[in-house]
Amino acid sequence: MLPFAKFHAATLLDLQDWSTLSRNSVGTFISRFGIQPLGHKYPMLRIYEHLLGLSPSDSAEEKMLGGGLLRVTDVAERFGLPGDDLRDALRTPGNPYPPLYAFGPRRNLMLNAQVEQLLASPRNAFHSLAPIEGHALPASRLARHLKVAQARIDAILVDKGDLPARIISHGRIRYIVSDVVHRLASSEEKPASEEDLRAEETNVVIPEVAPSSTGGTSRGLFADTTARAAAQSETRLSCTGSGANAR
Repeated sequence: MLPFAKFHAATLLDLQDWSTLSRNSVGTFISRFGIQPLGHKYPMLRIYEHLLGLSPSDSAEEKMLGGGLLRVTDVAERFGLPGDDLRDALRTPGNPYPPLYAFGPRRNLMLNAQVEQLLASPRNAFHSLAPIEGHALPASRLARHLKVAQARIDAILVDKGDLPARIISHGRIRYIVSDVVHRLASSEEKPASEEDLRAEETNVVIPEVAPSSTGGTSRGLFADTTARAAAQSETRLSCTGSGANAR
């Protein structure tokens, strides 16, 4: 059914075809970027603008975006390059390749239409689309933009194998802000300490010890009553006797 129109209402099956992701994972993947369905379907305009940071301005761009994404391993094969060589080249300033949308391991994608345009052009030309301002930012601007400490941004960028979603264009790397926000929110959930876990398992509340009456110090309002109750509970009860302890 590709290409999708600008206002196409996409099902998860449509998004599977468009994104190359599996049907079982695409819904969870899309929600990482704050994109919610309208009813049971996803307006493609939301996908273009909030996932890719692009908005078609005419029918030609609408057709480009609606043509879907292509895995970078397939792109490398079309270019006659090993996949690792293409990924390295994409990080080189001034490279001739279309932008790479790096959404995670085995989710490195490019716009199929731009790849086809480049392959057909004798001068390696393809149509660039202007990114939406503020959708993706370089690492140096994230902390100020999100009003968080730089240390929090550094912490989520330290693992190079598990970086937030990013767009690599002409060698410049910009991180998708909504996915960085998702990572920051996840990092706020700290695991309970061992002490907290032990207290939760036993669920014991330790009462304050009543001060001793030695030296005339008060025993507390209920100290005598508690002591009598404890003594009675320890006394062996008679089955035949009479009185308060009789059974």
